[in-house]
Amino acid sequence: MLPQDTAKVKRSSIREQVYLQIQEWIINGVLKPGDKLRDQELAETLGASRTPIREALLRLEEEGMIQSKANSWTQVAPVDINQAYRLYPMIISLEKLAVSFAREHITAAHIREMEQYNEQLRHALNEQDALEAQRLDTLFHQVLIRLSANEELISVLDGLKKKLRRYEVTYFNGFTGAAQSVEEHTQIIRALQAGDFAAAAGHLEANWQESFRRRLGGQNKLPDSSAIPER
Repeated sequence: MLPQDTAKVKRSSIREQVYLQIQEWIINGVLKPGDKLRDQELAETLGASRTPIREALLRLEEEGMIQSKANSWTQVAPVDINQAYRLYPMIISLEKLAVSFAREHITAAHIREMEQYNEQLRHALNEQDALEAQRLDTLFHQVLIRLSANEELISVLDGLKKKLRRYEVTYFNGFTGAAQSVEEHTQIIRALQAGDFAAAAGHLEANWQESFRRRLGGQNKLPDSSAIPER
């Protein structure tokens, strides 16, 4: 039985790896909106059979990252800037909820971890390393999300943030104009150190809102401003 079970795990792992790789290419803009996706080409590039490729494309279509026309074509889905306006308020609300759950689990070590990520973020911004800055900003927020210990909340936020990254790469040139985020993160940390989780949630909300406005500040054409989340 063990060899058979092991083989199943390996096959499952291949399917998941193929799915995650194609998803990452779409999120990071390696595969751009409108790019055609061909089973055979993807299979050759990833060293996999066409079956896991097709399964991955079906999952990504369900997530709205690709679109297809029966027996005709499959392509990376277009990116609608207006959806970013719908995603930000959802992420803000769910991260604030994560803060309320995190209060039961947070320790001084977790706060130090956030301080370290924030200091590394400062360095990355000084070096104008946008990719590293984006990674560190994500890690900073992920500490609180992880501490919520709520698997459903963690899963939903992960899906929403992956979608948001597509818009940041396509419209906002990644993680830009974000030097103020370091100070905003510091305010969150100070509130957590004081045990004031309501204030921490408020500072987190402000960080997301101001981050959104900074990103929009570099755009020539913006959606209806009434959709911007307010404090």
